[in-house]
Amino acid sequence: MRPPHLIVTLAVVVALSLSGVVAADSGTAIDHAGDELTLDAVDGEHVHGTTPFAPGTLIGVRVKSVGDTHPFLVSKAVRVGENGSFDVTFDLSEMAQLRGGPVQVSVRRDQQPIYEENATLVTYDMPENSTLTPDIRDAATAETTSASTATTADSSSGIDVPGFGAGVGVAALLVASFVAARGL
Repeated sequence: MRPPHLIVTLAVVVALSLSGVVAADSGTAIDHAGDELTLDAVDGEHVHGTTPFAPGTLIGVRVKSVGDTHPFLVSKAVRVGENGSFDVTFDLSEMAQLRGGPVQVSVRRDQQPIYEENATLVTYDMPENSTLTPDIRDAATAETTSASTATTADSSSGIDVPGFGAGVGVAALLVASFVAARGL
C-alpha cells in the first residue's frame, strides 16, 4: 500500500507547488501613463508598480534591450513596500548616445520572471520611423511631481539576488517525500 500513498503525496505536493506559482504570478503590474511604457535614457528613471507579494519580499526589476536596440541589460533588487508596491530607480544616462528602441521590462522573483512588459527606450539616436524624442529633463525632478506611496529600499548592487526557483523547490519537496516514505 505504500506506493499509492507516495504517488498521491507527490501529486499533491506538485499540484500545490505549481498552483502557488501561478497564484503568485497574477496581479503584478508596472504603472505608466498612456498606453505604452516609455523609459528615458536619463539618471533617475523610475519603474514602479504593484505585486501581490507581502511587504519586505525581495524582487528584481530588469530592463533589457530587444531587437535593434543597442544590446544592454540593467537589473536591480528591491523590497516590496506597503500594499505590494515597488519603486526602483535606474541610471540609464549611459544609454542616451546609443540607439534607442524596444526594450523589455520584467519583474522577477527567485530569478524567475513573474511579469514582463514591452517598452521603448528613448535616446538621442532613435530609429528613423520613431516619433519619440528624448526628454532631457531630469527624471528625478519630474518624479517628485507625481504622487508615490511606495516605500522601498533599493539595492545598490544592481544585480538579481540569487535564489531558488520553483523547479528547485519542487525537486526538494520530491526528494524530501522520497526520504520520508523510505523512513530514512
